[in-house]
Amino acid sequence: MKEVLVDELLGNEILAVPVMSSNENVLIQSDTMLRQEYIRKLTDLGVESVYIKDREELRDEQIGRIRKHSDEMCTIEQTFEESMDVVESILSKHIYKHNEELKRVSEEADIVINKVISEPEVIEQITEIRNISTDMYSHCLNVCILSTIMAMRLKMNEKQVQNVSKGAILHDIGLKYINVPYIGLSLDEMNPEEALEYKKHTVYGYSSIQEEEWLADPVKEIILLHHEQMDGEGFPFRQNGDKLRNEVRLVALCDTFDALISGIGDKKVKMYEAIEYIRAYTGTKFDPTIARKFLETVAMFPVGSRVVLSSGETGEVVRQNKEALDRPVVKVITNADGSSCEEEKEIDLVKALTLFIVDTL
Repeated sequence: MKEVLVDELLGNEILAVPVMSSNENVLIQSDTMLRQEYIRKLTDLGVESVYIKDREELRDEQIGRIRKHSDEMCTIEQTFEESMDVVESILSKHIYKHNEELKRVSEEADIVINKVISEPEVIEQITEIRNISTDMYSHCLNVCILSTIMAMRLKMNEKQVQNVSKGAILHDIGLKYINVPYIGLSLDEMNPEEALEYKKHTVYGYSSIQEEEWLADPVKEIILLHHEQMDGEGFPFRQNGDKLRNEVRLVALCDTFDALISGIGDKKVKMYEAIEYIRAYTGTKFDPTIARKFLETVAMFPVGSRVVLSSGETGEVVRQNKEALDRPVVKVITNADGSSCEEEKEIDLVKALTLFIVDTL
């Protein structure tokens, strides 16, 4: 902490001690970023100096936040890894219409819901998607996690959240009943026979569980209709969006996103390309309300991503700007000429408006 004259403030310093009035009322709280309007207010009030946090304090706070977040994510990820083991062990041995064990998979959806509810920071930190699917089993769980969190952010009721979670974790059960390649392939890259067979996985999945009374109708519809689109160009029935439940629309979007970043049932692309795809088809393929909430929630460049800036510099994403998830804070690693950046240099892309992330490494 150090004392600085108000006249010497540059803006964006962090207040270490509250600014008090003569009668002990708080004028500006500690931890406030001193933007120019606050500095002008201090000048108007006749405040000559304030105490601001120095770089070392800010660094320690940042390390503390990172450690706290890391500890929280470890416990959360441990829970999800345990669910992953259950999902894979059951689905890998699953046989058509032998559904007793599927109840255990659906119970894992309840565990996901309970974990998300008990850890509010999960909903806030969904920007940091790290667990990229590597197979159908992890894809089902990841779509379940993302869909559940999004359902809560969309303020769906308790029953809807349950149906979304259970439908998402079982949505691709039909992939067990087809025998065509679908890893890293889009429909356009499959030959006509393969594409036709792949599209049947939704019908096979539905037919295998349609008589199960322990699954609600919306769950069954998610399994059957998660590849339908708002514009009626999806499959298997080319239904228009107005005929689809919100739960189906949500899982359809989350499924597409995870398929794109993992290559499970689609051509694999980078995270920011998948987000741009969602943005490009908002209102056509995807429900606009759900898509906009999704785009407000998921970061293009998660913390830890290695990125290339338009300046030619490379760096690592160290923080998100919640108001602009496509413009994070980047720690520079190499200079534009390829040399290592010896000084500690961070670029906040919300402030450096002439710079852009042009690729990831």
